[in-house]
Amino acid sequence: MSSFTMMIKDEICQKSFQDCCQKSLLSAFIRLNYLTNNNQEQQKIKLYSFHEPTINLIFQLLNRQGLENYSQILTTKYKKTKRYLIEVNHLSNDFWLKSIDFDILDRNVKKHCLRAYIAGIFLGSGSINSPTTSNYHLELQFNSYHFAKIIQKLLLDNFNLDFKVIIRRKKFILYLKKSNDISEFLKLLDCPQAVFSFEDQRIKRELLNTINRFNNIDISNQQKTLIASLQQVKMITKIKELNQFNQLSNKCQSLADLRLENQDASLTELSIFYYEKTGEIITKSGVNHLMRELRKTYRELLSM
Repeated sequence: MSSFTMMIKDEICQKSFQDCCQKSLLSAFIRLNYLTNNNQEQQKIKLYSFHEPTINLIFQLLNRQGLENYSQILTTKYKKTKRYLIEVNHLSNDFWLKSIDFDILDRNVKKHCLRAYIAGIFLGSGSINSPTTSNYHLELQFNSYHFAKIIQKLLLDNFNLDFKVIIRRKKFILYLKKSNDISEFLKLLDCPQAVFSFEDQRIKRELLNTINRFNNIDISNQQKTLIASLQQVKMITKIKELNQFNQLSNKCQSLADLRLENQDASLTELSIFYYEKTGEIITKSGVNHLMRELRKTYRELLSM
């Protein structure tokens, strides 16, 4: 579980929920995170989480549903990781499940209850990688393909979030990759601190990427300028070696001398140097035209 995922779950666990929302959150969490252990004497269901604040919240909500005499928190290890359990004793198969029954397909369900239901799903099986990484990724895991498709439709119809589905290690995964969608999902969970942290990191990352792109463009332009300058210096030097420098126009000769003196200068900088030397204004386009004259003379001399 990434530290960013834990931060989001911590924020959810600090929220207060209306009674109807408590039931919807519990219903979602229980559907995803329960273990059964049946025997002849007594039936028990264990709810589990690897996040301690989550299990504490679920315990509190169960108690508010009148199950304080039937539940307790246990701590065990699972694959070298600490796992927190709530063991619930009940007198009949559906005694306590009925008390938190919640139908997400009911058209009369209020939006805040749906949001609490999604919060319960995220607490039970959700994860988001750190926004500082190169790829954004949010996922919700399900054991049932049918249930995953129900949640996928719910998120699309009610919150305009288009989750994709993949299968990984016998699990059905709903996932988002677009940063804007992930930000909207965090708003859905009503986690302003997580939204701020995510957006802050995203802005910093995008700014850094923009700076890097401009730097790369600048470096590329500098390289192109240097290569062009070296070619021009080579041509000017050869023309002078052949004593054909006077074949160039007066403007081209002045510009050629400036190029030899300023081998790393851009065409724009050469136009400035030309004005400082001659008092005559010449545009970047004009400099480029004179360089074409230089190139033409060089090629004609080589072809002789």
